[in-house]
Order: sequence, then C-alpha cells, then structure tokens
Amino acid sequence: MNNQADLALIFPGSGSQYKGMMRSLYESSRIVQDTLHEADEILGFELSRLMMLGSTVKLNRIGHMLPAICAASVAHYRLYREQGGPLPAYMAGHSLGEYSALICSGALSFKDGLLLVSYRARLAEEVMEATGGAMSIMKSVDPARVASLCLELQAEGRKVSIACLNSRSQIAVSGQDAALAELEQRVAEASAHAQISYLIGSAPYHCSLMQPRAAEMAEELSKYSWSLPGCQLLSNVTGRPYTSIQEMQALLPQQLHKPVLWQESILHLLENGARTFIEMGPQNILKTLMPEISDETRVYAHDEKLDRMTIRDLFIAASVSSVLRPKAEPGPSAADSRLKAIGMCLTHAMTTRNYNQADASDMPSLQLYTQVKQLKQELDQGGVPLGEEHVAQALSMLQAVFEDKRTPDNERQLRWQQIKEKTGVERQVEVKAVARRETE
Repeated sequence: MNNQADLALIFPGSGSQYKGMMRSLYESSRIVQDTLHEADEILGFELSRLMMLGSTVKLNRIGHMLPAICAASVAHYRLYREQGGPLPAYMAGHSLGEYSALICSGALSFKDGLLLVSYRARLAEEVMEATGGAMSIMKSVDPARVASLCLELQAEGRKVSIACLNSRSQIAVSGQDAALAELEQRVAEASAHAQISYLIGSAPYHCSLMQPRAAEMAEELSKYSWSLPGCQLLSNVTGRPYTSIQEMQALLPQQLHKPVLWQESILHLLENGARTFIEMGPQNILKTLMPEISDETRVYAHDEKLDRMTIRDLFIAASVSSVLRPKAEPGPSAADSRLKAIGMCLTHAMTTRNYNQADASDMPSLQLYTQVKQLKQELDQGGVPLGEEHVAQALSMLQAVFEDKRTPDNERQLRWQQIKEKTGVERQVEVKAVARRETE
C-alpha cells in the first residue's frame, strides 16, 4: 500500500451479521474482547454472548442485529489499528454502517454511537410493527426501471420506493409488505434476469414510512457530544463528505427516510483518488459489491483471515520501505497526475448514464474503452512507459463514449471539469474537447 491518501475504510450495514460472528477473533485478541465487553456494559446486556453463541433468530432481531454489527465493526477497526493499520483518508458506511464510521472516525464516542444505534433500532421496530413495512434486495435490475415502477405504485397510493442505490444493477427497496410484493411481481415480469430477495424481519429503512420519526431522531442526536471526524466521512444522503457537525446532525435524521447513495459515494471516492478499500465489519458484503461499481480498486474484507494477513503484510512492507527509502518531495508527480487522469477517464466512461436507445455493448466506443483499460493495467504494472499520448488516448476514448451515449453538454462539462481539478490536465482536456466539436 503506497500511503494512506488512497485508502478508504467502508463499514457494512444490516444483513452482514451471522451466527458465531467475532468468535474466533474474540478468542485470539484482547482488544476484541475488551471492545465487546465494553458494548455489553453500554447496552446493559450480554451482546457479546449473543453474537458468538446466540441463535440466528435472536441475532436477526433488529434490536440485537444493529448493535451487534456496529460493535463488531468497531472491534475490527481497533484490531486493525493495533496491528499497524494506518489512518485512512476516507470513511464511508452503508446505512447502519454510517454510525460505525462516525465512531471510528472520532465524530462520536463508542458509547454515544452505540446508544444512538440502539435508539435507531427501536424506532425502526416500532415503524415495522405499525406499518407492516420491510425491505427487499434486487439484483440484475435496471435501477431507473425499478424507480419508474415505484412511481406507478405510488400513484396508486402504495408506499414503496428505492431505499439503497448499491451499484449499477443492485438496489434495495422499502415499503409496505403488500406494495413490496406487487413491486417484486412487476420487476420480475419486466426483467427475466432479476434476482429478488425479501428480507425477513427487516425494517422499512430509507423510505417515507420512516419519515414521521425523523424529528425524534434529530432530538436524540442533539443529546450527544459531537466532534469533527479525523478523516473525510461521507454521508449516505448526499454521497459527499460532511463539512460540519451541524451538517451531520441535519442529515442523519434524513438518512432514516432518504435513499442510501452508495454507488455515488464510492464513485466520489474514486474520483478523489481512493484506490484501496478495506471493509471493517462482519462478512464481505461490500467487498463483493465493489466489482459491480468499479474494477479499478483493491478491496479487502477484514473479517476474512486471508485478507487480514494480506493487509498486515502490506502495512509491514510499507513501513519497512518508508524507513529505507529517502524522503521524497511532497506532491504528486506529473506522471502520477497523468495516470490519475487516465483512471478518471475510465471511471467516467463507465459511470456516465446511457441516453442512447442502443445497448452499450454495441457501441463503437466500447472497443476504445477496452483498449484504454488494458493500457491502464500495463501502466500500473510498469509494462510500458507513460507518455502524453496515453493521456490523449484516454481523453479521446471518453469523448467517444460521450458521443455514443449522447451525454448532455452540461454533464460532459462537469465531468471534464472534475478531471481538470483533480489531475491538472486542463490544457489537454480543452484541446481534445474543442477538436472533437470542430470535426462534428
């Protein structure tokens, strides 16, 4: 791992719990033991015993599940730091995971964060019982099409909506049970490849059913002590870093009823230089999801023994090399900026919306994208020397993608501007953009 500037820690949400979670780490690590016992004292019951020895039915209850995932995530983070893991440049958490990130970034104490998680779980249980609300996961779907189907049902008086935008083809939906069942049927009819999983015992997070409880959440948040996080910490509601304590207190109540912009959060991190991601929490759900967002990353799950060994070895190697290596001049080199520009071109090409009726797999620019992607891999491995022509090739590819996808001018300009701001290749971007227009 080069340095902490490219590092993001990500924290999972509901569904990452499993029977026996944390047992092996508890038996081998004093800091994990201390963290879980601290959670027991904060909550007033033996959460640690439930996590390691309790039944799946008990662990899946919202009032147990959410504190368990949060406590496990904090334990993973503390173990990671004890074993030499550096502080990251970024943190982001998925739904519940945002509270784990708040704790680990220093914005909240472990006690305050865990109490807030427990309070949030109680609100959700009450809403679930009162409304019959729940959630479903949908894979291999078109999020825009599902959003349209939700609007149709809402027009019929049904309460159902997209709760989490996880990737290009995976979402979560929330709403009343009957509305969810109808949505699932319509999605299945619209897409033969859709994979739909109803989450038994889940609460209707991130939809309008939770909105009446937002004021109560805001009042509860005001009772605790807050600090600015020690790194950039992303909000689920905006997909962007928090800028103040006031913003955290304003957006967290909205997180109850607004969708989680997970894919947008990860893309923001990629555009700002994050390339190494470590999932801090039980299982590897976010690690598994990452390839559906980008393949330009290294992703590890701290709950996986092999990944923990790899992470530790990387940090030891980085620590040794930093002692032996002469001190480098600060700031990115021109080569680093050019390589980053190529990476950003690939990211923008992949993530810009297709406004064309044609299938993206049939577009002529796909071949250019494949060529630049292969080039980037060779450059990363040192297989070819980096030159200005490689940047020009990436910029031309991105312009061709914009043309094929019929990207609106304002979106093109915004994406060009992001490349300029992050890499300093302003003159190159302007020349390529103008040259393309002159030939139209």
